[in-house]
Amino acid sequence: MEKKVLVKLENVSKSFGSVEVIKNISLDIYEGEFLTLLGPSGCGKTTILRMISGLDDVTTGKVYIDDKDMTNVDATKREVNTIFQNLALFPKMTTKENISFGLKMKKVDKAEIDKRVDEVIKLVKLQGFEDRYPSELSGGQQQRVAIARSIIMNPKVLLLDESLCSLDLKLKKDMQIELKRLQKKLGITFIYVTHAQDEALSMSDRIAIINNGAIEQLDTPSNIYKYPKTLFVADFIGEANIINAKVLEVGDNEIKVSMLQDHVVDIKADSIFEKNQELKLVIRPENVRISKNELANGIKGSINDITYSGDSTKLLVNIPGSIDIKVCINDDNKYVYNDEVYVKFDSNYIIPLRK
Repeated sequence: MEKKVLVKLENVSKSFGSVEVIKNISLDIYEGEFLTLLGPSGCGKTTILRMISGLDDVTTGKVYIDDKDMTNVDATKREVNTIFQNLALFPKMTTKENISFGLKMKKVDKAEIDKRVDEVIKLVKLQGFEDRYPSELSGGQQQRVAIARSIIMNPKVLLLDESLCSLDLKLKKDMQIELKRLQKKLGITFIYVTHAQDEALSMSDRIAIINNGAIEQLDTPSNIYKYPKTLFVADFIGEANIINAKVLEVGDNEIKVSMLQDHVVDIKADSIFEKNQELKLVIRPENVRISKNELANGIKGSINDITYSGDSTKLLVNIPGSIDIKVCINDDNKYVYNDEVYVKFDSNYIIPLRK
């Protein structure tokens, strides 16, 4: 069954004065999808969100919501709600009053308001907190109030701008699970803005990587991580070894390359590369094999850094005369500083990219 496009950006650009901050972006966002706009600070992701909401005008291009041209429609007339970074709760209103505010402004019948408020309070698990003010709530509870206040209006699209950035790590992890649960239960299209990779990878159906006002890659979290299309994406998402290499031979869907002081390896390559072409190889740390015993076609080095992070241990292996190779393992007791080791790269996990 073909997915319905609920939000469509068509050749959208945005300039502030002479500075173009969004550069001819086209993007289809599906009904019921959790899509994340991910990128570094200042890349333009919040501007994209604000153009969808109507808070910022579009310089060129079109914005469609549910097949309707909303490019020049006022923000108050768009079927979207936005949860801002600071949540913007009314400090002198209780939880129930904050949540019901939008319905009261629309002059919805009191009985209907009470019914919908009770339903949404149960949905976001705020029973018992109805009469508390924002200052009497924890950060996670305030987050739930903001979500409840938005979803009670039954928007077709919910826009979230760095909504979890102020929470501590454990609470942030819990809210990531809650947001995803709510989104799937409600079926509302979520468009989420963040610079945090873990949030994007854990919650999204798809991720749009934004860099300098353009989309570098649009794909599932798994494909973004495993198959980055550009060096920026490879370097921005997770950790990666990015190694200079040179093409020695070109075959059918395979190239032979030289790397790390004439170490030769055969790798798969769907793209067209040429003999003697210089390129970059991307290898994730968890895909590097390491051993104290000599490995066939392995490279000798020594460990010069060990970082334990609970569920894994990260090693830096210095290759003499070359770079440090990042390695991620599960056994934290096996290696010590200055251990001589061998590292090996599985050709199935090496991604060749043009410089």
